Amino acid sequence: MKVTILPSAIEANKENTEGKTVIVIDVLRATSVMITALENGAKKIYPFGAIEDTIEKSKTSKNFLLAGERKGLKIEGFDLGNSPLDYTPEVVSGKEIFMTTSNGTRAIENSKYAKDLFIASYLNLTAISKKILELNNDTVIVCAGTNNEYSLDDILCAGLIVKELNKYVNLEISDFTRGTLRIAELDLPVRKILAGSKHFEYLKSIGYERDLYYCLSIDNSSLTPKYKNGIIEK
Repeated sequence: MKVTILPSAIEANKENTEGKTVIVIDVLRATSVMITALENGAKKIYPFGAIEDTIEKSKTSKNFLLAGERKGLKIEGFDLGNSPLDYTPEVVSGKEIFMTTSNGTRAIENSKYAKDLFIASYLNLTAISKKILELNNDTVIVCAGTNNEYSLDDILCAGLIVKELNKYVNLEISDFTRGTLRIAELDLPVRKILAGSKHFEYLKSIGYERDLYYCLSIDNSSLTPKYKNGIIEK
């Protein structure tokens, strides 16, 4: 099995993803939010790159929430931001969520040519690894990154997935992917590896330290949310 890691959303395109199993990661915090929302009863999630598209498409639903962020902060007029702790069963159960974020939803849109596209984070690391093994197809892990640069929180998560896959199958990987595997093999606490990294420290600075504890916890969910025809569902 060939496994490729792409360092940021801008690297995802038709050439890189068409016909592949694609896993999109935006640990801090879009894909963590998506997994949490579905775990807590949201019906569907519609991801969009642009704010205007998100608002316009939400008009097709009668039971929806507008969700998203720019620069880590809730968009003015939206119901929810990008904190998974706000996506409680009381808030999201039975709702359709129309969502836009700075990096994660763009990574999904850029990867739409995939044969199968799944959503991942630390929260479902083992479940998504099992799904990749089950499908047994060449796989591309798209790290959303931050503003077209790679983000260590995503890279480490991708490396941990590769580490898990490597237990069971012989992988064909590039030096970049092997480098992420080596980081994952340090076997240090996730927070210790990420301490000082740019996006990690930025979220702390704007008051989201509780989100970090939550988003960096491993295997809280057995879901493997799938994106198809513009919709993310369980």
